[in-house]
Amino acid sequence: MTEQSVEAPAAPRRGRPPASSREEIETVAIELFLRKGFEETTLAEITAAAGVSKTSFFRYFPSKGSIIWWRFDEFTGGLGEALDASADSSDGTMDLVRGSVVTALQRVLDDEGMWMQRVRVLFESTELRSGESEQWAAWRDQIASFVARRHGFSTSDVAPQSIAGAVHGGYVAMLRRWLDVEEVGRDALTQLDEELQPLCRVLQSWLDGSCA
Repeated sequence: MTEQSVEAPAAPRRGRPPASSREEIETVAIELFLRKGFEETTLAEITAAAGVSKTSFFRYFPSKGSIIWWRFDEFTGGLGEALDASADSSDGTMDLVRGSVVTALQRVLDDEGMWMQRVRVLFESTELRSGESEQWAAWRDQIASFVARRHGFSTSDVAPQSIAGAVHGGYVAMLRRWLDVEEVGRDALTQLDEELQPLCRVLQSWLDGSCA
């Protein structure tokens, strides 16, 4: 009887298994960003650590920076959706704005803390901050447009732009506060809502006076 050759089993792959999704590549990249810094981390290091080719990487992300920004864009889109959903409500405008900001955060806040890790990378990176103004402008425009539609302003008028800027300032202040917290959980939503309440009351009073 002829002996059949037995193929030796392949050697086990060492290190991290290949990443198979956008989220997995993102997790690997953010680990590197936090350890080495955004500017110092190369695309080659990200693809090697994730176990993917550059071609696979570019199927998910057009650039290294988009690893941070894609969830931010999702957050901004979620804010617009929440505001649109409340457009016909009889509640006060600023109550609706506050609720929509909290709802938008709820959609992206995750139990693993990735949202705040992205924020940390953003605040620590000079390169990313250079593009930050455009991203935040889109976020503020969602609020300014909503206020303008409800009260007959132009989006570029002082009242909607000032309100959007104030809410943005309050939100960013909370993000910076959470950077000092070891683990940001779902109670962050309650904290954000409570911190925005007095600001939104003042803005509602000013808005009512501007419309009188």
